[in-house]
This record gives sequence, structure tokens and C-alpha cells, in this order.
Amino acid sequence: MSSQNPAKRPTAYVALGQQRYRVEHVTSPVLSGITDVTIFDDKIVVLRRQTPELVLLALDGSILNQSAELPQFACGHGLRAVDDNQLVATDMDGHKVVLLDAQMHEIARMDCNEHPALGCPFNHPCDCVKGPDGRYYVADGYGNSAVHIFGANFHHLKTFGHPGNEPGAFSTPHSLIFDTYGRLCVADRENNRVQKFDAEGNWVGQIEGLYKPMALALTPDGMLLISDQTPRLSAYDPSGQLIGRCRTFSTYAHGLAVQKDGTIAIAEMNPDRVTLLVPVPNADGH
Repeated sequence: MSSQNPAKRPTAYVALGQQRYRVEHVTSPVLSGITDVTIFDDKIVVLRRQTPELVLLALDGSILNQSAELPQFACGHGLRAVDDNQLVATDMDGHKVVLLDAQMHEIARMDCNEHPALGCPFNHPCDCVKGPDGRYYVADGYGNSAVHIFGANFHHLKTFGHPGNEPGAFSTPHSLIFDTYGRLCVADRENNRVQKFDAEGNWVGQIEGLYKPMALALTPDGMLLISDQTPRLSAYDPSGQLIGRCRTFSTYAHGLAVQKDGTIAIAEMNPDRVTLLVPVPNADGH
């Protein structure tokens, strides 16, 4: 005898190293077109590729009645909280990087005055991060194969990288973040690796064994998270040792962010949703 109410699926769990996580999916039409996610002002901020571009969620994934448009954007791609009161958003097809305040208003930008160029800032940029020294680093990933460094005053200082697959070259630098040792990690997507550089762009190493890495994030204890198109999420300790892997649940885990309690927020595409990996205490309570 069939039931009109299908059985609810059991809760899924994954593990990264010694940490076990409960999987929770947040689905809603307001998350369609999702491209990235960050944690800001004790909220999850979602960047979409359609209006309204910014949608706010509570840390438990509850959708809040708060959103903001980015009328100056052609097509958003990356989003990061770079200070307690500052977000940085990357406009892939508008060839610019925009700084936003806590009210989601533009306060500064780095752009090319709508004149994209090969080898110069910008040509379809993907992501931006603020370095420990206050400088900004931009992965100029789709039209260029480079990383640009800007001063705290948003003036362009230098560019490193070029098309290729040798150390220091890129093919779609897609995401970037500084690790606990102050090394710049760059997801070199089409070269199937994450390269590591010092703050001046000198190559110091790389992580291989990846398939088209998409997004990078750090956990509170310094673990480097890397999503790729397997699709999976890999965790590396600060020395670069692989300590855990799990599957992601949509075709692309395009963005990553980590809450203070270690909950991992994933901007998943196809189907579009936010997936939360919520830490589960071990038997000893840790």
C-alpha cells in the first residue's frame, strides 16, 4: 500500500579528519543563481548572479527577510568578508572589484573603467582577498591568468602569473586565500592544483591530486578547505597534509565559508542551494 507522504530521508553525515559533520541543505527560489557565500556580521551572506544579488541567512540557514541589490554589477562571482565591517565582491563580467560596508553600500572599487585587457587589471576577475599586510589580491581568472596586488589605497602595485602550466603560471585562477603561514593559496582550476606563493608572488609550492579546484576557505583551527569538481571537499592541515575528504552534494561547490563554530557553508550549484556541514561533538564531547 503506497503512502501519500513519502518517507523522509535519513540525515546524512560526512567526516573531515577526526571531525564528523551533519549535512543540512537550505533550498529556496531566492537562492537560485547562487555563486558564492561568506560569513559577515553573524549572518550568512549569499551572492547571486541575479537580482537581488545579496541575500542574508541566519547562521542556522534560516532565510531572513533581508537582501540588497548591486545595480553596478554585470555578473557577480566572488564574495568575501575582509574586515568586521567590510565585504569585497567581484564582478566577473563588469571587470571590477567592489568594497561594501555593513549596509551593503559601495565604499570603494578597483576597476579598469570598462576597458578589459589581456595581462592588465581586469579581464573577468574571479575573487579577491585582503592580505595580512592590508593589501588586496585579485585572481583575474577567466580572461587573464594572473594575480594582481593592490595597495591599501586601491592603487595597482604589481601583477604576477601568465598563461601556462609550469610553477607560477595559471589557467583560470579561480579563488585565493592566505593560509595560517601567510602564504597565498590560489586555486589554479584548469591546471588541477592549488599553488602557494609568498606575499610578493614568489612560488613556494603547490597541492596536487585535485580535479578543477573551485573554492578555498580556512577553518578556525587553520585547516585549508578546497572544493573541486569531482565533486568533493578536501581538508589539508597547515603543513599541506591531506587529512580528510567528503563528497559535496551538488554538481559544483562554487563557494565556501566557515563560521566561528566550525560550521562549513557551501554555495552549491546545480541544484542551487546552501549546504551546511555542522560539526557533531565526538563521544568525548569535543
